[in-house]
Amino acid sequence: MKTKLVVLAIVLMTSNVMFAQDTIKVKTLKVGNYSLTDVTISSGKGALTSGFDTRFDFSNDHNIFITLQANNDRANIMIGKKWGNFKAIASLGSYKNIPWIGPMFLYTLGPLDFTVWNGIGFAKTNQLTDVGYKPEFFFSYEGAGVTLGKNRISGAVMWFATDPMNWFASYKRNFTLGQYSTIFAEVTYNHTLNIPMFVIGYSRKLK
Repeated sequence: MKTKLVVLAIVLMTSNVMFAQDTIKVKTLKVGNYSLTDVTISSGKGALTSGFDTRFDFSNDHNIFITLQANNDRANIMIGKKWGNFKAIASLGSYKNIPWIGPMFLYTLGPLDFTVWNGIGFAKTNQLTDVGYKPEFFFSYEGAGVTLGKNRISGAVMWFATDPMNWFASYKRNFTLGQYSTIFAEVTYNHTLNIPMFVIGYSRKLK
């Protein structure tokens, strides 16, 4: 709770500064042919986030994009390409010192969006060299949502390692601050734990 309050304070102070500067064009950071397009910070717990979470989105002129995301438990990189409303993504990362890799597919149809994300894990680093070791199922996440104005309602099912299936239902509300900045709040019901989970955050578009 203390972390959430600190992040909320940072978000509010940052949003005030950003709102005052929101009509000012920000020079975009470039890495090679890629431009930083979005920065997002958040805190809380959701279906795919935990603790203090940061995300940086890059893209180039050929519909290829890179996402870097990290929080208390994991860090991952996603490299993908967009064809119209469809995105195919290769993702890899580490979750609590367990490396994993897997594909993700995103599709939008008007206000609807669909996600399929699967991965295999490679156990902890000191087990990778064991004779006969083989990667094994790590997670599977399938979700769908609908966005209506500044509101998004979504649901998802997840299988993680040997845990039984869990499902989530979420509601997210965006609050725009000028042309480029957004504060968001999300509540997610966790079926397995039978509790609501909360996330607050701030996002800034740079391109």
